[in-house]
Amino acid sequence: MSEADGLRQRRPLRPQVVTDDGPAPEAKDGSSFSGRVFRVTFLMLAVSLTVPLLGAMMLLESPIDPQPLSFKEPPILLGVLQPNTKLRQAERLFENQLIGPESIVNIGDVMFTGTADGRVVKLESGEIETIARFGSGPCKTRDDEPACGRPLGIRAGPNGTLFVADAYKGLFEVNPQKREVKLLLSSETLIEGKKMSFVNDLTITRDGRKIYFTDSSSKWQRRDYLLLVMEGTDDGRLLEYDTVTKEVKVLLDQLQFPNGVQLSPEEDFVLVAETTMARIRSCLVRRR
Repeated sequence: MSEADGLRQRRPLRPQVVTDDGPAPEAKDGSSFSGRVFRVTFLMLAVSLTVPLLGAMMLLESPIDPQPLSFKEPPILLGVLQPNTKLRQAERLFENQLIGPESIVNIGDVMFTGTADGRVVKLESGEIETIARFGSGPCKTRDDEPACGRPLGIRAGPNGTLFVADAYKGLFEVNPQKREVKLLLSSETLIEGKKMSFVNDLTITRDGRKIYFTDSSSKWQRRDYLLLVMEGTDDGRLLEYDTVTKEVKVLLDQLQFPNGVQLSPEEDFVLVAETTMARIRSCLVRRR
């Protein structure tokens, strides 16, 4: 037989077919073993991280003592509560030029506000001018606030002066023309045995005699406001300061983060925003 005939009589090679028989079970067993090793390793790692964390949580003291909170059903947002987009039409003033302006008041065409770096500033004709400081220091971070001060509530008095509530320093009267600063009530003053750690907002009578203001907490300072909210502390108060007699009265206590405050047009009641409870409280006041 010739070489050509031998080539023609050879059977063609069949392709090799891989089935589940044969060495496949070894691969399956190997994969299962690797999975078990991974699970054991992951479990050991989780335990090694969780145990120290739980130990630290048990040994380290939490900065807060959370209080139970209960909220009522919110009102239906209809009528005057209907959501709207009117503020989208507002014009932006002094954008990127002020750090944390809080309360704003105007005397004529001139506006005044307090900033996060401890200043009371005048805004006029596109210019920003510092008219008062209640503290001193670098005033760069939140930890600097106790030394620098943090002007929050600000209102205009009947004689062209400004009444300002500083979160750390207390109540002040500022003459914007003469740049004179007068301390009315220091936050170091104990009111019914409690200190004022977080003086917040204020509102005044038309004759300038009575100042109604909020002290958000006797425990937490403004820089710790998140802890104040998380703890649900009810040590906030609404107070009244008489600029003539220098007397201070507690009008409401056991408030949870009292914030903004506003005297009624008839000056017969005061509204207080209770931040933690997401509600507004009212308090009747005496008119002179």
